[in-house]
Amino acid sequence: MTAEATARRAAAAMWEGDAASQGLGMEVLQAHPGRAVLAMTIRADMLNGHQIAHGGFIFTLADSAFAYACNSHGITTVAAQCQVTFLRPARLGDRLVA
Repeated sequence: MTAEATARRAAAAMWEGDAASQGLGMEVLQAHPGRAVLAMTIRADMLNGHQIAHGGFIFTLADSAFAYACNSHGITTVAAQCQVTFLRPARLGDRLVA
């Protein structure tokens, strides 16, 4: 099996059991060896009291993309550490890509 096929297969297997990402409306756009791209649209139930996306949802998108990339080689892994820098607020209807 090629590395590309392994990455796609790993992403499909992860997605099947990934209720958290599915429940937040995420989509796996790309899965390649060592790289993954996920997207999520900000919904009303993801807004905080300032009417911007709660940082936890943004972090979750980044964490999910990181997980798909880390597992793209067909070896089960989990993160030991991750850091996200918030560049600007996300608002209702914004489509975020990580």
